[in-house]
Amino acid sequence: MTLAAFFFQESSDPAQRVQVLTKGTLTRDGNYAYPGDSNSGAIVNGGTLQLASYALDPLKNNVACLAPFKTGEAAGLQNVVVTPDTVKTCNVYFTLFREANGNGKPDKSEEVFNTHDIYSYADTAFSYSFSSTDGKSEERGTRVSGWSLVRHEVLQPTATPGQYRVTMNSVLAPDQGLTIRLHEPTNRLISMGLGGLK
Repeated sequence: MTLAAFFFQESSDPAQRVQVLTKGTLTRDGNYAYPGDSNSGAIVNGGTLQLASYALDPLKNNVACLAPFKTGEAAGLQNVVVTPDTVKTCNVYFTLFREANGNGKPDKSEEVFNTHDIYSYADTAFSYSFSSTDGKSEERGTRVSGWSLVRHEVLQPTATPGQYRVTMNSVLAPDQGLTIRLHEPTNRLISMGLGGLK
């Protein structure tokens, strides 16, 4: 099993769309799941990935990664409002995958666990909102200019059954080094994915 931090880039060659920044291996680190969790008291597998600035900095100028938020992350969604609406982003994603095809890159069939938290570059600070095409989810967020860890959170208010409220906000600088927990792949607009906590 391999931990990976990767980004997507525009390319006419599908084999070049996923670009791996760094890899790590899975270890048994002796950390315990949260008390009250279904895995409470069990040893949790862990690993570490380092996102070095020398690897991240070129992405800020990589036109194949840096894309307008409206036509990139918010593509295909409804009621998109972005302020300022010209902001561009480039995102780094995290996954645990089981290499099967020998190309050293994660693909959907190899992915075991992921997270909806991302490490994101924005060319300017911005805020946004949009809704899912089925109208069941509404997402809002704010991001700082530059690189930041963006945390994913989903709420399902009791006052609105079947409706989801998603936030994706840059965390404060002191929280950039917090642990990211991986889970079974889920729909990010309706789930935080904690049911498959690993």
